[in-house]
Amino acid sequence: MEQIKTIILNKKEYKITENAYFLIQDYLNYIEKTERTQETVLEIEIQISIILDMELDPKGKSKIIEKKDIEELISVLKENRNIKYTPPRRLYAKNRIQKKFKNKRIKNKTGFKRKQSNNILGGVCAGIGEWLNIDPIFIRILFIVAAFFKGFTIPVYIILWVVIPSEKQILRV
Repeated sequence: MEQIKTIILNKKEYKITENAYFLIQDYLNYIEKTERTQETVLEIEIQISIILDMELDPKGKSKIIEKKDIEELISVLKENRNIKYTPPRRLYAKNRIQKKFKNKRIKNKTGFKRKQSNNILGGVCAGIGEWLNIDPIFIRILFIVAAFFKGFTIPVYIILWVVIPSEKQILRV
């Protein structure tokens, strides 16, 4: 039996099978990479939502969207928008998914750390920035602004500096 997932498109929830979920995710990733503007991506997402609404039961009963529904949807969109998308031949074999998650676990095993390469004062903001995938300057500005309005951020920064291991300490282990 196939697992059922929930996907949100155009602020609506749809129940979808696992294979269909991976297929539509792959298609949406392709669209995000190839389209120049975010508006076009949003238009395509709205079109997908409208087509899925037409597929669903008009009485509002929830239908589980299957892989064949998504394949039809993709073929309609490819024809209407002249998109040159080709779905992967073997769509997400279980081994591939398991390897992907194992690699993520290994990558994140080091956890949160203070950066030594891009540090100004201790590397706390640089570490937070890397962990959140944000430029450290934004974290530094946030800490400075918060220090002016609420004085508790300076002790918090010092505590983080002491508690969070540095990059060098993690590499030694």
